[in-house]
Amino acid sequence: MRKAIIIILALVVALSALPVTFACYNGGWGNWHRFWRPQQTVYCCQNYCNVIFTSVSADDNELTFTEPKDVGETTASINHCTKDQLVITIDNAYPGYEGIVDFCIKNTGSLDATLTSIDINNPNTGYLQLDLNGEVQEGVTIHKCTSKCGQLVIYGIPQWEDAQNKTFTFTIDLNFQCNCTPGNCETAFAYSHCYATCFSHWGFTTWGWTNGTLAPRDRSYYLSLYAGAAHCEISRGEKVGWLTVNYDGSRAIVTYRMYYGHKMDETHLYVGNEPLPRDNNGDYTVARGQFPYSHDLNNASTDQYIVDGLSGNIYVIAHAVVCD
Repeated sequence: MRKAIIIILALVVALSALPVTFACYNGGWGNWHRFWRPQQTVYCCQNYCNVIFTSVSADDNELTFTEPKDVGETTASINHCTKDQLVITIDNAYPGYEGIVDFCIKNTGSLDATLTSIDINNPNTGYLQLDLNGEVQEGVTIHKCTSKCGQLVIYGIPQWEDAQNKTFTFTIDLNFQCNCTPGNCETAFAYSHCYATCFSHWGFTTWGWTNGTLAPRDRSYYLSLYAGAAHCEISRGEKVGWLTVNYDGSRAIVTYRMYYGHKMDETHLYVGNEPLPRDNNGDYTVARGQFPYSHDLNNASTDQYIVDGLSGNIYVIAHAVVCD
């Protein structure tokens, strides 16, 4: 027994010498895989954050004015071990080739996380130029249990003979800082007794509602904003604010307003003629990272979107991260 205690104490001393913050979370000990990667995650007792890639797809511009070409190919995959790295390869590249990689990331933890850096490890200097677009940028905050999406455009392969038939491989890594001061935040969706349909109607397990169809009219539509209404049961949730939708047939003005004591950290909005937005494959989606409009906020009590170019009857999905 005495020998076992000595071994445990020696282990504690050895671990304390490592440059990592490590503590219990969710009532147990930390994730050992993450433990050995201190540059990625800071753990707090009972809470943690963890940002991973959840989806990736690749495409290219192999088209001519008369027929498609099948020469180069861009492929992208998620490192199945760490989940926080993309591996991208261009085979049989040729001058003028352009690749596009669409991806989404998610904070699967219980605390907010801020992306401190996005490392693009590109050993192909002189051949490839890379442009990162979308919501995934350095400094962005990803709230717990939420997703954001980005796009990498690969272009600029020079008109050199030795660029033909080459294979280029590079990686993208996420580095983030965990916000160890968790707030009492909840997901909220707009709901109308007359117009709301739960996402489960289309087979989704994520709760929330689409509201429609909303026809053009002179007066406003009023929708309640419910937080924490799991399974679309408003009796489980709390009414934290309301939404007004003013739609004249071509423009929709959507305004969020919070009740006293509640603030918004972010909002996502979909407005369209179909009940749900579609993803890159053309399928219905309820992933907030796929909604066409979003705002990152800081304890806001109001928010507003103006959506032009509409026609006919519309649907509205309004989401917010609401904190006390």
